[in-house]
Amino acid sequence: MISVVSPVYNSESCLEELVNKIIISTEKITKSPEIILVDDGSIDNSWNKIVQLKKKFKFLKGIKLKKNFGQHHAIYFGIKNSSNNIIIIMDCDLQDNPKFIPIMYEKYKKKDMPVIIQHSYENFTASSRIISHFFWQFLSLISLKKFSAYLGNYLLIDHKIKKKYLSIKEIGYLYGDLITQNNNFEIIEKKRSRSKRNVSTYNYLSLVKFSLSLILKYNFITSFFSTKKKNKIKKNIIEKII
Repeated sequence: MISVVSPVYNSESCLEELVNKIIISTEKITKSPEIILVDDGSIDNSWNKIVQLKKKFKFLKGIKLKKNFGQHHAIYFGIKNSSNNIIIIMDCDLQDNPKFIPIMYEKYKKKDMPVIIQHSYENFTASSRIISHFFWQFLSLISLKKFSAYLGNYLLIDHKIKKKYLSIKEIGYLYGDLITQNNNFEIIEKKRSRSKRNVSTYNYLSLVKFSLSLILKYNFITSFFSTKKKNKIKKNIIEKII
């Protein structure tokens, strides 16, 4: 009934807590949610932890990518290998609180539309909030789409949206790819938690590269000529599925 997809990078310390919280939050919906953890080339023991969890929970699926391709490639292949009608995507470090899954599910049942969590960052520094706000406003301006600093990867889609999403020509940013396909979301406002990881997996350089990639992909000039692009999605990036 429900698949939960979470990209994993250097997160061995929080994976067991993540899985247990997903199970608790979905127990009134299903006794065996499909939990898909996609190891995006971690250099810690994340994959070994996923293997251990698979032995404990048969409904868990582990996907190991050949190297670090980036969070949104991991999400793409997690969604591609999901089995159920409803797919929930969330970060693995528990900034996306699994307790919101039933609320998202109920909203979807009532509205029959994809659902996204709109986060409040009130406990984060003012400087980071200001920089983030201006970047996403700029991206909205050049893309002619509505981006927001408060809308991320914590969202729910169904098999119809999945089929359309998997037809994209080039992986960018999950929410960005979905809205460029003209999907509208029901929004639920919730407070974002702090990461369970001690160190962010994004350093300053990777943030700059990611920001530039979004500007290049979503600006309206690139979008206008996107139909002429060939499919750039790498096909053979999965090393192992358990």
